[in-house]
Amino acid sequence: MPTFDCLVDPNPDLCEKSHSGIPYPKLEPFARSLLGTQNYSDLEDLIDAMDLTAEWGNEHLPLDDPPDREYLEKKNAMFEAALPEDLPGGRLGLLSLSPRPRREWEKMVRGKQRRIGDETPRERFITRFRKVGSSDPRENTRREV
Repeated sequence: MPTFDCLVDPNPDLCEKSHSGIPYPKLEPFARSLLGTQNYSDLEDLIDAMDLTAEWGNEHLPLDDPPDREYLEKKNAMFEAALPEDLPGGRLGLLSLSPRPRREWEKMVRGKQRRIGDETPRERFITRFRKVGSSDPRENTRREV
């Protein structure tokens, strides 16, 4: 997948490696990319898996920066070029040219508890992916970059 599709800078300083040596973006650049590409369902998954807070977003994400309009227009043009001309609904599903990152972030963080399903006992889980008392995955510093 080209970096354009996910707005991730492949700079080694912004990456870390998995236990098997596969490079992937660090938490902050990855969250920024999901926000910038308006990939909100994956961003909700990240928020729940890492138990991120509104404060974390305020500190690490460009919630008040204007969107990369050039990127959004180019991405929308790519979407439109791939759609059949007679598709009902026309421009449905295109990226917003005026996203509201702070509002989206805060809404997703507030929704952590609502996303815990009935199959997951709320007294045992702080999010749908994290058990009460589980350690923060970011604290695993044994991985080499």
